[in-house]
Amino acid sequence: MFKHFLLLLVVTCCTVACSNKEQTKQEEEPNKETTTASEDSNKEEEKEVVEAVTYPEQPTVAEEMVQQPAGLHSEDLYASLAGSNVDSELPMGSAIEDLVVEDLEAEEIYNGLIHYIGADYSLVFDSLKNFTPDYGAYDLSKEQPSFKNVAILLDSSGSMNAQVSGGVKMDLAKRAIATYASGLPASSKVSLRVYGHQGTGSDNDKAISCSSTEMMYDANTYDQASFEQALTKFKPSGWTPLAASITAAYEDLKKSADDKSENILFVVSDGIETCDGNPIEEGRKLANSDLKVKVNIIGFDVDDAGQKQLKETALAGNGTYYTVNSNVELNDTIEELLQDARASYERNFEKAKVGYKVNMKKVEIGQGIEDLGSSFMDVSDSEKDILFEAVSRLEDQEKITPEAAEELRSILDDRHTAIREYINQLEEEAREKNNTKHQEVISSLK
Repeated sequence: MFKHFLLLLVVTCCTVACSNKEQTKQEEEPNKETTTASEDSNKEEEKEVVEAVTYPEQPTVAEEMVQQPAGLHSEDLYASLAGSNVDSELPMGSAIEDLVVEDLEAEEIYNGLIHYIGADYSLVFDSLKNFTPDYGAYDLSKEQPSFKNVAILLDSSGSMNAQVSGGVKMDLAKRAIATYASGLPASSKVSLRVYGHQGTGSDNDKAISCSSTEMMYDANTYDQASFEQALTKFKPSGWTPLAASITAAYEDLKKSADDKSENILFVVSDGIETCDGNPIEEGRKLANSDLKVKVNIIGFDVDDAGQKQLKETALAGNGTYYTVNSNVELNDTIEELLQDARASYERNFEKAKVGYKVNMKKVEIGQGIEDLGSSFMDVSDSEKDILFEAVSRLEDQEKITPEAAEELRSILDDRHTAIREYINQLEEEAREKNNTKHQEVISSLK
C-alpha cells in the first residue's frame, strides 16, 4: 500500500513539473514575438528616416534663380525640345522617375522639380547681363586693330549637296566665300578649313568622316588663283564635325595673330553637329582665349534644331548668327559682313556719312539686344512648359493631389513672371549702355 502511494506521488510531481515548464515556454514565446515585432518596427522607422528627402531650397529673387546650376536631368530633356513642343515624346518619365514627392508640401516639391529639371540660364544670362555695345571702327576711343585675321570654316557634309533657291548649297557657298575673302581689306589674313568632306553619311564611315577637318588655304593674304584652286579640292560627302573644326581654328588664327589683330572665325554650315562634339563650348573657349576670337556663323537652309545650336554657338563665341535660305539671302549677308569688315578703313569719309553709319550701327546693336532678350525668354518659356508637364504627370500618376498640383502651377507661374520681368530689366540696362556708347561715338566725330 505504501509503495502504491509513493508511486502515485512521483507521477503527480512529474506532471506538475512538466506543466510548469510548458507554461514557462508559452510565456516566453509572446515575449520573443513582442521583441521581434519591436525590432522590426525600429528597423522600419530607421528605413523611413533614410528615405526622407530634402531638396535644396530655391531662391525667390529672379537674378538668383537664373544663376542656379542647371537641373540634374536638364541637358537631355531640354535638348529634346529643339524643333518640337512639349509632348508625351519627351523623356520626362526618366527625368522625374526618382523624384520623391510623398508627404511633401508644394514648396518642397517645387524645390525638387527645379533641382531635377530647372533650365540652364548661364549662357543667355551672361550674354545679356555683361552686354557691351561694340561700335567697332567707328569708336575712335578704342585702339584700332592692325588687320583682320580671318579663319573660314566651310561645312562639306553630305547635306550641302542639296538644292535651295538659286542652286546647289555647296556651289553657292563656295562662290559666297570667294566673294567674302576677295572683298576683305588688302592687309587681311585669311585661311580656309573644310570639314566632313571624307567618307559618306553611313554609320560605317562615321569615324573617318568625323575626323575629317582639313586646311585648304593656309593663313595668308588673299590670292585669287590659289584660293579658287583650294575651293576645287573638296565636295559634299559625310558627317558634321563642327566642334572639332572650331577647336582647330584656334591654331589657324594663331599663325597670323598679333597683339592688335582682330581675330574672326567665319563659319558657313547647314546643320547641327553630328560627331558628338560640343560646338557651343568650343565657341566659348575661342571667345575667352588669348586671341579673343569673334565667332560669326551663317546657317544655310538650317532646320530648327540646327538653328538653335548654331545660334547658341555664335552667342557663346561673342559673335553674330545669320540665317539664310537662298542664294540672294546668302549674298546679301556676305555683303553685310564685308561692309562691317571694311569699316575700320573708312577714315576719310565725311563726318556726316560716318555719323549716319554710326546711327545705323546703333539700330543694329539694338536688334542684337532684342535677340539676346528673346533667346533668354525662350529658355524661360521652355522651362515653364517642361515644369508644367512634370506637374501634370505627377498629378496623373496620383503622386500629388489636384490641390497640390494647382498650388505648384501657381508657384511656377510666379517664377516665370519674375524671370521675364528680370529679362526686361536686363534688356533696358543693355539699351541704356547702347545709348550711352552711341553718344560717346557721335561726340568723338565732332
